[in-house]
Amino acid sequence: MRLGMRARVTVFVGLMVAACFLVLGIRELTRTPPSPAQAASPSRQAAATAPSPVFLSAVRPIRTGETITADMVRNRPGDPQRYPYAATAPEVIGKVATRDIAANMLVARDAVGAETKLAIRVPIGMRAVSIDTTAEIAVAGLVRPGDRVDVQVIYPGADAISGARGMGRSRAETLLQMVQVLAVGELVVGTNQKTGPDGQQSTPQPPARTVTLALTPEQVSTLSLAKSTGGLYLSLRNPIDDQKVAVAAMTSRPSLAAPGERDATAPPPRAAAQPKRAARQPSHAIELLVGDRREVIYSGSTAR
Repeated sequence: MRLGMRARVTVFVGLMVAACFLVLGIRELTRTPPSPAQAASPSRQAAATAPSPVFLSAVRPIRTGETITADMVRNRPGDPQRYPYAATAPEVIGKVATRDIAANMLVARDAVGAETKLAIRVPIGMRAVSIDTTAEIAVAGLVRPGDRVDVQVIYPGADAISGARGMGRSRAETLLQMVQVLAVGELVVGTNQKTGPDGQQSTPQPPARTVTLALTPEQVSTLSLAKSTGGLYLSLRNPIDDQKVAVAAMTSRPSLAAPGERDATAPPPRAAAQPKRAARQPSHAIELLVGDRREVIYSGSTAR
């Protein structure tokens, strides 16, 4: 029985479709299943594109009690799963080291703290000394914890306008330079002040009556002696100005000196010139005696 043309075309198309399905089935059966690592590759790629957490490592050795600043640490990316103890910048900057931190080591969270006590913030080998201040002494009250100041002392002399007076003229000299301010009143270095959106203090603080400085034991003795005999003043430095300069002591003007004092730089006074007197020559007077009368008839003076 012979098939018609339409039947032949239908059979041919059916055979072609069957052949295509057969090829696709064989291809799927022979394909290698993906490995677990390849299956997880999209998640790895997403993790690679995500920013790595930034931790902090010490630029130099940080000793116990030091307040950590931005120049003491540097950024270092790391894996949180590998370094779960590492701290980030907000957890470190402005905090105090509660133990020694080696250089080039990640800063651990338990190595820093927001300690408000002053004792732990005093650098090793230094001492904290407070001085009474006023707005004039403390640069109009603008000195803040962490600043560097110079300390001047004025020894009042007999020419002082008021207050205790000593002998001689008043003298002023620079006592100490590059001194760190540890605290102003009860505000300790490294502690956060309450500020508003504009960066200013949200609540005005009363003027501090004391400023606490970090000094060496020798500087403590120097400051104590100066404080008992003179008046102290502070001058504020730029944070990047770390140069110590030689400053000569200044003395009050000689016009204000006490009676009987003389300016050491002034030349000695000259004695007033005395008028010359004519030399006196010996005289040979001649007297005439007549009875009880006596008359000088020649004085004998040869003065010219």
